[in-house]
Amino acid sequence: MDWKRSVRILWLCNFMVSAGMTMVIPFLSLFLWQMGVTEHHALSMWTGLVFSATFLSAAIMAPIWGMFADKYGQRANLIRAGIGMGLITACMALATSPTALLVLRFLVGFFSGFITVSFSYLARVVPKDHSGEALGTLQTGSIAGNIIGPLIGGALSDLFGFRPVFLVTGLCILLTLLPVIFWLEKDPVVPQTEENKASFKDVFEHRPLIILFVATFLVQIAVLGVNSMMTIFVQSLVGHTSNLAFLSGLASSITGIATIIGAPYLGKLGDRIGQEKTLPILLVLSGLFALPQVWTDHIYALYVWRFLQGLVVGGVWPALQALINAQSPRRIQGRVFGVTASSRFLGNLTGPTAAGAIAGLFSIASIFALSGLLLIVTGALVGYAHRRASTPWREEMKEKLAAWTHRLHSRH
Repeated sequence: MDWKRSVRILWLCNFMVSAGMTMVIPFLSLFLWQMGVTEHHALSMWTGLVFSATFLSAAIMAPIWGMFADKYGQRANLIRAGIGMGLITACMALATSPTALLVLRFLVGFFSGFITVSFSYLARVVPKDHSGEALGTLQTGSIAGNIIGPLIGGALSDLFGFRPVFLVTGLCILLTLLPVIFWLEKDPVVPQTEENKASFKDVFEHRPLIILFVATFLVQIAVLGVNSMMTIFVQSLVGHTSNLAFLSGLASSITGIATIIGAPYLGKLGDRIGQEKTLPILLVLSGLFALPQVWTDHIYALYVWRFLQGLVVGGVWPALQALINAQSPRRIQGRVFGVTASSRFLGNLTGPTAAGAIAGLFSIASIFALSGLLLIVTGALVGYAHRRASTPWREEMKEKLAAWTHRLHSRH
């Protein structure tokens, strides 16, 4: 199997899916306002519910789709996700009430996970010594889509209104089925037999995997929490200016551009020296680059720190995925990546809520302290877990006891 060809195909698919799904973000609250939700508090509540409903249902369903992948393969999982997400998103153009839109957003979460599944597919077909490079390159596709999608969505909604954008989004997602069906090769599936039967018990018996699930959850909280509050923080720096949307969008885009630059190189570096060595360092560095943003009082200084952090963060997700793949027996890989997806979606759901609570209790700048500390703690946790795995605790204690005994004898 030509894994580089698979990377190129999935890069295009991830770009289209990410661009499509983020087209609706700029006008989601305006669409609700058009439906009659005009009171400020109610509009904020409905926007939060509609935005987060997808993450909740996706977190519930991800392990189930993992079981589906263990039986039928991740290529079939990609086709399943593309059909469900595309059709239901297109149906949002017909929503006439906030409740209908909320239900459809919740339903699309049941079929979502295309991007996470694409990572899982590559992890199955790419040689382990190239997994970081491949996954880092693939990540740039979804990030590029996240950058360009809101720009296209905003322009289309200004020209044609809100409802046609949902149709365009659904069409973009459905079009990704063509390269998946006709160009992407089927990934190998381990036959499920009585002797080789997969279960979630096998997944949670692997302690290194549990550490990586927790790390995935914490990283998403740290990243999504800051992103959800970026417009409010930029406003605190520049005041009520006419180009506030552009300035806050630029703060997010700069991080995405830096991630696109850093991800492939850091993934390749991890392949060369070991992802288990690079991941803790990248997490700690990204946390250290987040902390100075607490005291940033100028928009250009914020851009510099966001760019530096983006360069480092670009290597975190590929390293996590590569390590999860390396720790996963092939017969339960689908279940493992299902739990990984749930961890990620739960982080997406928790991040904005935690950031809002922290900003309300302290200050808007304190969200960067939350993000930085979470990333540093996650790096320490992953590094400690790797150290424990490479040097078993009993052997480590024996070595310390032997050293202490030697010191006592040498003193006497």
